[in-house]
Amino acid sequence: MTERPTIIASNRGPIAFVRNDDGEIVAKRGGGGLVTALTGALAVAGGLWIASAMSEEDRKQAENGRLEVAAGDDNYVLRYLRFEPETYDRYYNGISNRVLWFVHHCLWDLPRQPTFDDETARDWEAYREVNQAFAAALDEEGSNDDQDPAFLVQDYHLALVPAYLRTRRPGARIAHFSHIPFAGPSYVRVLPTAMREELLAGMLGADVVGFHSRLWANNFLLCCRDLPDAKVDLRRGRVRWDGRGVQVKVYPITVDAAAMQEQAASPEAVKAGRRVARWQGDAKLIVRVDRTELSKNILRGFVAFELFLQRHPEWRRRVKFLVQLNPSRKDLPEYRSYIRECVRTAERINDEVGEEDWQPIEISLKDDFPLALGAYSRYDVLLVNPVFDGMNLVAKEGPLLNRKKGVLILSENAGAHDELGRYALSINPFDVSATADAIHQALEMPAAERARRSRALRTAVLKMSLERWVGDQLRDLG
Repeated sequence: MTERPTIIASNRGPIAFVRNDDGEIVAKRGGGGLVTALTGALAVAGGLWIASAMSEEDRKQAENGRLEVAAGDDNYVLRYLRFEPETYDRYYNGISNRVLWFVHHCLWDLPRQPTFDDETARDWEAYREVNQAFAAALDEEGSNDDQDPAFLVQDYHLALVPAYLRTRRPGARIAHFSHIPFAGPSYVRVLPTAMREELLAGMLGADVVGFHSRLWANNFLLCCRDLPDAKVDLRRGRVRWDGRGVQVKVYPITVDAAAMQEQAASPEAVKAGRRVARWQGDAKLIVRVDRTELSKNILRGFVAFELFLQRHPEWRRRVKFLVQLNPSRKDLPEYRSYIRECVRTAERINDEVGEEDWQPIEISLKDDFPLALGAYSRYDVLLVNPVFDGMNLVAKEGPLLNRKKGVLILSENAGAHDELGRYALSINPFDVSATADAIHQALEMPAAERARRSRALRTAVLKMSLERWVGDQLRDLG
């Protein structure tokens, strides 16, 4: 890994400040592999992380300027940026969540939505303003280093930052990484032309543009063909733009295997696993673990399970479906409505198919990571069927921790499919009939084949490390 100082920019920071039971503001480290990987990069040669102050507690800490973070293996400086609430809401909900998330996950009902109007234009100005502020902060912090830093800009919230930063620092070494899918050109053309071109040009301000999957990288390259004056080399994964060569690369992220295994052995996770076992009884166990996110395709998962039971009544009373859902984006009405529809559908299936002493579906509608860990260890079938997903780490967490030689049913539109598809049962996420067939195939699969697939999945998950994921990006950045 390079010894060049590193400066990271992301909407959400590695630490969130919250109030404890005594009313004191305390720091809570963000979960997941991304924080682990990027803070590890900062620890090598020192560095800084710039993020939005998202809560009132964050904003209070932002008044103190730069914060020294030294806890465990973490050792870096954190700087929060503060924005007016309306500006942040327009940038975050107006553009990032309602426009960019929807376009790249292909979530719009196109005959009815979207409609871009004057309100969208105001949201877009706020998105520009926040991205300009990030670029200014990166430039300022980069000037404080004796050696030119590597700038790692994270995700779709900050798509314009590379170009803004390039204007300020023409010789900067900049990488932009998208953790979500990138839609193909026909769908991206739904966006207003000026917005679309500005987003693409913004990302092309980087030296390296990274994605989790070859499909998303290729889609980005195809979209760049629509940019006047861009010269795209699909075979080599390069774009000639504004007198520079931009590399478009694939870096599939993985899970922190050691941390996941340690968490799975915790008393809370072991206790949750026993709870799952009691509910499961002698039945086979199908599991899904997701946020209540439109792109996760939860409703079609329920419909496919119902169709499986209708086609194969011999499996009634012999199988149960545990669904652990972490509520997400509850401030958006589309998401609140989606949660209600998911719950109603599960209740209807239980009413119509279930019996007094056998309810086939159990939903946990809360952030319960120990339950997810306990379910991972015991599933016979893990259903991961997003309509589109940048990576989907559930598809990696489950096989890593499973002790039952469980079968993975995986959407061909998940980024994880690149690495895991050949060992999973691959499905078209829109085809509930095929998904029902895959559930039946998984439950009936011979033990030897289950074991072979399970071993191969685990090996594939362990092949990539978080250190390599970020190290490859820094190496390519030079």
